[in-house]
Amino acid sequence: MKQIWTVFVFTLKDAARKKAFKISTFILLLVIFAACLIVNLTSSGGESAEGAAGATTAGTGAETASGAAEEEAGQDITLEGVCYYIDEDAAIPGGMEALQAALPTYQVKQGDAAQLGAYRSEIAENGEVSLVLVQQTQGSPAVTVVTKDVLSGVNNSDVSDALNQQYIVNQLEAQGVTGDVAATLNFEIPVAVEIAGEMDLSGYVLGIVIVMLMFFAIYYYGYGVSMSIATEKTSRVMETLVVSAKPSRILIGKCLAMGALGLLQMAGVMLFAALCYHFLIPDNFTLMGMPLSLSSFTLTRAVIILAYFILGYALYAVMNAVCGASVSKIEDINSAMMPVVLIAMISFYLGYFTAISGSGTDSLLQQIAIYVPFCSPFIVPFKILNGDVATMDLILSLAALVVAIVLITALSIRIYTASVLHYGSRIKLKDMFKLRA
Repeated sequence: MKQIWTVFVFTLKDAARKKAFKISTFILLLVIFAACLIVNLTSSGGESAEGAAGATTAGTGAETASGAAEEEAGQDITLEGVCYYIDEDAAIPGGMEALQAALPTYQVKQGDAAQLGAYRSEIAENGEVSLVLVQQTQGSPAVTVVTKDVLSGVNNSDVSDALNQQYIVNQLEAQGVTGDVAATLNFEIPVAVEIAGEMDLSGYVLGIVIVMLMFFAIYYYGYGVSMSIATEKTSRVMETLVVSAKPSRILIGKCLAMGALGLLQMAGVMLFAALCYHFLIPDNFTLMGMPLSLSSFTLTRAVIILAYFILGYALYAVMNAVCGASVSKIEDINSAMMPVVLIAMISFYLGYFTAISGSGTDSLLQQIAIYVPFCSPFIVPFKILNGDVATMDLILSLAALVVAIVLITALSIRIYTASVLHYGSRIKLKDMFKLRA
């Protein structure tokens, strides 16, 4: 244990002093601050810009809707789903017809307000079903759109545009196109979006960010382990370390040190991001009509994601350690790491495409990937934030990851011990398994 601690402290201090660590930390903090600052500066003018856009759209709204209807006429249209429409107060006469014209690929049906609960339950189970609820509030209509998640159901903008245009037409006819037309044209119906399923926009965006951060951390700190070992080997420092500590202790100490450094850096970045979010992001800021929040990032989910970060890093770190020990020159480190990088890239893209495809399009490959140790650190965190992983699946996934780490660590220690003092030409992957400690 003392040997591991000695290597741990030496590696941690050495890595923290390097310019690459300081520059990467500064760039991450700068990007987060700039993104939050841009949101803060643009959100103040967003309301007026939206109003102007609404006025411009309103002037040509009726023509656009009728033009789209004429374009679609006579063509075969494949229906994508059903949209229930409820307007018991008759706040927007003709709204249902206008909505049908704007949503040609949906069957717009008259809904019953008494069945709202049943509709929401149906939507939570079926991403092809949506609901548009119109209510009279303070003398003007307000619209609520209910979909399963942010990637399914009707488009919020299409609903807003269609009902806005119909409302303006109604107002113009009622007023006989008087001097009040300008005020009517500037009116925009407030549209609230309600998610009946598990995945909301905040969980979706946060999940994708975490998947990318997971790949960055695993690749960057795994590369650090490999580079540290290769540097010390080529400078002959490794010969001194091997005398004072067993090769297996060196490998474990270096992997732990780079993992600890990664956790410290990520913790600092996340703390800074939370402060920027609190002080720079407006309370009423919305994205795609929905407010951003961290409600999906609960303590339990945070602990599970942290576990996958630690275990995912450990899996790739021990493989990268062997890559560093297999080279005699720093110039060979990238080619030595190529097999591990390819595994990480394939696993990352599988997780990323799982994320951007949404929760309702799970394939058999994605289901299997949850249990594959190389893939699960990139897939499960996203699905955890969006409530898509059963408890038993989570247990089996973590168990498979732990077993893989134990087996690969044992194999890596054996190869590392035999190759760490090897000099000359780089050891090929197929030859590593023939080495004897």
